[in-house]
Amino acid sequence: MEIFDTHFHLSAEDTFEDFLSRCRNDLQLASKDFAVPVDRLLMLCAGSNCAESVRAMEFAGYAENVYFSCGIHPHAATEYLAGEKPDFSIFRNHEKLAAVGEIGLDYFYDFSDEASQKTVLEEFLQLALEWNLPAMLHLRDKDNCRKVYDDALAMLGPFAGAGGRFVIHCYAGNAADAEKFLALGGYFGVTGMYTFKAASNIREAIAVVPDERILIETDSPYLAPVPYRGRSNTPGMVPLVALALGAQRQMLPEKAAEIFSANGRRFYGINL
Repeated sequence: MEIFDTHFHLSAEDTFEDFLSRCRNDLQLASKDFAVPVDRLLMLCAGSNCAESVRAMEFAGYAENVYFSCGIHPHAATEYLAGEKPDFSIFRNHEKLAAVGEIGLDYFYDFSDEASQKTVLEEFLQLALEWNLPAMLHLRDKDNCRKVYDDALAMLGPFAGAGGRFVIHCYAGNAADAEKFLALGGYFGVTGMYTFKAASNIREAIAVVPDERILIETDSPYLAPVPYRGRSNTPGMVPLVALALGAQRQMLPEKAAEIFSANGRRFYGINL
């Protein structure tokens, strides 16, 4: 059976073949409780700046079941605006380009000021509309703050109204905001954080999201799911996300993997 990690990052230290080997090993480990063998792993490699997007594109060209996105992470917004802007049009017509992203807003860290982040986000939301691709968003605020979600909703309203599609990857907001993003047609990426004991807020928020709006992801090499928390993560660990979601939704692991992987293929327009 097939499973789809809809968001991961490629480590600069890995060769492509070594990375794929680690993914295969992790896939076997993470799917041992599935009644049906998971033997097909689809992956979407997210770009956080132009150089990472180029490497993601190269990896997608190297591996059969890998797709990629291109964008500027909010951490890099100030740097992007300060220098000569790279030419993102090099990605536009690639057959494996699935999304514009990772883009968004991050008020947890101060790597880029809020005004720069909003300027860059608006630029790349317009690019997503122009290229007719979904937007892959990163949203993070300081603990017990939600300004980032208000600001994102204000920007995503016109985007969605113009026909834009978006997913909030690694969603960590509350249920009330989730319902507002749902009203705009939003999708939600669920990572290994969902399995963390202290992440009850994420489980409560995702509980309001219908099955058809959920995508599964690893955000690897970060956020390895329980019981492997603390080690380097790979897309091969995504079955454990499906397993945890399935348990909460009274689904067998195989059914959860089928539904959430199909959502990813439909959302990103991947027809194999």
